[in-house]
Amino acid sequence: MTPLAALAAAGLVARLAAAAAPPGPSPDVRIEGDVTYQPGTDRLLIENGAVLRRGAVTIRARSATYDPETGEVRAAGGVLLTDPTRAIRADAVRAVLGGEWEAEGVVAFVKDVPVDLGSLDTIEAARARGRNRLSFSGSHLKGDPEGRFRLDDARLTLCDCQGGAPSWEVTSGKADVVPGKRAILSWPVLRITPRFLFVNKPVPVLVLPWLYLPLGDRQTGLLLPAFRQNKQEGFVLSQPLFVTLGRSADATLTAEYAFGRSGGAIRGPGANLELRWAPAVRAEGRLELAWVHDLDQPRPSTAEDLGGVGGDRFELIGGHSQRLGERTSVAAFLQIAGDPVWVRDHHSDIVLWTPYRRSGVLVSRRDDALVLEGDLGYVQPLRPTGVDPARPWGTLGVDDHIASRWPGLSASLLPSEMGPLQLSGRLGAVRYAPVHGTIDGAGRPAATRADARLELSVPLLLGGAISVAPYVRGAAAGYAFEESRSSMATASGVAGVAVATEISRRFGNLQHAIEPRLEWRAGSAAEGDGLPWLAYDALDRTGSGLLRSGPPGAWQQVRASVATRLSRGPADLVRLEVGQDLDARRGRFGESFVSLAGGGAGVSADGGARFLAIDGREEPVPPPAAPLAPSRLLDRFTELHANVSAADRRGDSLRVGLFSYGQGGSSPLVTGLDPLFDLRPAAFDAWAGVSASARAALGPATVGYDVDMFARDGYLGCRDGTSRPLSSFAPSQHKATFVWNSPCRCFRIVAYASINRCGDYSWDASIDISQLGSARRAP
Repeated sequence: MTPLAALAAAGLVARLAAAAAPPGPSPDVRIEGDVTYQPGTDRLLIENGAVLRRGAVTIRARSATYDPETGEVRAAGGVLLTDPTRAIRADAVRAVLGGEWEAEGVVAFVKDVPVDLGSLDTIEAARARGRNRLSFSGSHLKGDPEGRFRLDDARLTLCDCQGGAPSWEVTSGKADVVPGKRAILSWPVLRITPRFLFVNKPVPVLVLPWLYLPLGDRQTGLLLPAFRQNKQEGFVLSQPLFVTLGRSADATLTAEYAFGRSGGAIRGPGANLELRWAPAVRAEGRLELAWVHDLDQPRPSTAEDLGGVGGDRFELIGGHSQRLGERTSVAAFLQIAGDPVWVRDHHSDIVLWTPYRRSGVLVSRRDDALVLEGDLGYVQPLRPTGVDPARPWGTLGVDDHIASRWPGLSASLLPSEMGPLQLSGRLGAVRYAPVHGTIDGAGRPAATRADARLELSVPLLLGGAISVAPYVRGAAAGYAFEESRSSMATASGVAGVAVATEISRRFGNLQHAIEPRLEWRAGSAAEGDGLPWLAYDALDRTGSGLLRSGPPGAWQQVRASVATRLSRGPADLVRLEVGQDLDARRGRFGESFVSLAGGGAGVSADGGARFLAIDGREEPVPPPAAPLAPSRLLDRFTELHANVSAADRRGDSLRVGLFSYGQGGSSPLVTGLDPLFDLRPAAFDAWAGVSASARAALGPATVGYDVDMFARDGYLGCRDGTSRPLSSFAPSQHKATFVWNSPCRCFRIVAYASINRCGDYSWDASIDISQLGSARRAP
């Protein structure tokens, strides 16, 4: 629902006439009070606490008159109209059934959900019962037979402050309202109550000469202005316009101006267009275009602006998903930045400074056992650390020669029963290439690849207690290259068997289980031509780089593990697993591993470690790219991770996490699809980091603190291209957040600030009053 849509309920005041003028003989109207017939006027006079009830509608007044012939109702003296969704008080009311009506001194409250208000006799009691979705008042209210009304000295708010000054409100000398359609406000003033400055009454902050507001669901009109302030743009003022585009589509067009600040990245006018559509059931999409004419031209002489971009800049983000029948679906997503540093200049948080954006489309059809897919994708390179004049970027990054996944087709056979056998497989074809040229930035030629995989297994259950699953799998791939290279093909086979069982016993509602498992897997050498460069994806067999699908030559591996778990119902309270990898072909042990997870009463923890407990690597580990101080603890592990978190019902929480891998990485990082492990070292320098966060709920506010640390000596890369040495457990970045949800539940303030060891800092603050008129606002 659009902002201020709830004001449409104000039009229900027009029903005063229908509720206050029941026909005399109507059996569904009950009248309480002293009733007198006035012969001279043929009116009914109700005195000494007039009460008229018609269904769920109740009208109370000190006195009231009703003319059955003309349908005119006059009520005076603390008039109170209530029904399950609203309570309206007026000093006096005059209404003609089916005609004009007017009221003096109106105060109204519209409820979030229906509540029982019929027994209440004061507006204060009605206001206090249930959540008020909308409150408004005016000195004089006049309406016509079509329901249109004019409100003088109007005041309206969505803040439910239960009698106190609202956190914000809009006032206007005159409001012209067509219920359910629109409201036109003359010289509206937005007022806020800055209680944090010890001011307890609304003060004006924004005046507009005219404002058109949509009322009701999906009505075209202006929304309330929005404000934000951050390091990149300084103070930003925006004015949104909501536009209805038929029954199943709408748009929000927002005009903005960033006033900039010293050392900022963006200054100038801009606009944002957001389109939304839902043309059918299970079909919906969204597209957002952001544009800014950046007047803050880059100044290469300063480190702050080195590598910047000015002029017209844009970003396009969106997606669409749709079911085409019961078995077919299509999904598309688009993420395009108009320049390589858009992410850096428009996102204050450096965590969002990603080095690429991905766009793509996927069409999928699934039958009982077969999945057919067609897809394509474009990878757009970004440069969040700054523009390098020596590296061309071109239009939307096409000159950076990054290979993208162009049209591809695949057919996957899901595991299907064939008597005692189970069959699964895949056929696929796909093209990889940069937008232009025949070699991508990693030295890979543009290629079209066809691949096939087939697996046959025989799952068995022996003695009702031991599961045995032997299988064989074959894979092949062929490559056709654009440039003057011969076509290549490769094929390999894998066989294996997994044996597992479970031993368990119960202690009341607790269950303890022990699960031993043994798996053997062997693979042939890749016959044919192995790729001499980095793999296009995990299906490729390659002798170098990441994503290799198996060790070189023939291999044979064993993994033995034992897991034990304690559970209550479907949830595991504690689960512990220990295991050992074995290179059976060479007779050498691989990594040992252990994992532990558990939780309860608001506390959860998980962790795992991999380490070379018996034999080391056969191949030497490459030296680190930068001098690295040894760590007595972390150098014992090829991989180590741990997370602990605690939270209470109020919303307070603590979390600490550690992730570390050794020089050359750990076998799961480069295993690929077929082997259990691959101990060949990768070109990874040892790295370890710790992150910690705390959240505290302080009434309507939530305060947060996050810190990132290196868990071993290292170097932190800075925005200006330099690096800073960082010792173990010295903070690399601090971040503080503050969220304030108004006690009146009508606005939200979000602010954060961060600084890292390089001295780079960022901050952002915004006030969100978009909850106005929305039934889905945050609590």
